[in-house]
Amino acid sequence: ISAKYQDIAEWVPAREVIPAGTVVTLDPHGINLVTPSTESYDTRVAGVVSAEPGLVLGEAGHDKVKVATTGRVKVRADAGKSPIRAGDLLVTSGRAGVAMRSEPIEIGGAQFHRPGTLIGKALEPLSAGEGAILVLLSLQ
Repeated sequence: ISAKYQDIAEWVPAREVIPAGTVVTLDPHGINLVTPSTESYDTRVAGVVSAEPGLVLGEAGHDKVKVATTGRVKVRADAGKSPIRAGDLLVTSGRAGVAMRSEPIEIGGAQFHRPGTLIGKALEPLSAGEGAILVLLSLQ
């Protein structure tokens, strides 16, 4: 398989049209649905809506969006609380559909990022404000 774009996505049902770059979570009010993320460090994170995935699984539908779970994809991000550098781990923020830099917590003298909340690693910086940055998705 040779693909121009570098992510793998799947058609997933959604209640609304969700633009590319939006971080999505599992919809708590439905079955097999995604919705834009709204909570910081949300463990329901499901991926990012992709504009042009390299590989798309499933069947298209008017009530579905292409959710990337792996690979490189542009993600809406916010550096309002702290700048994002290449290599920083990203999580959901309190802003709808937007990622932010993960701040580790300290346990027993060691720093950890909250399990189940990670979207992936920033591949480019965002020094301030909101913008779309390239992210290597690796949900954890």
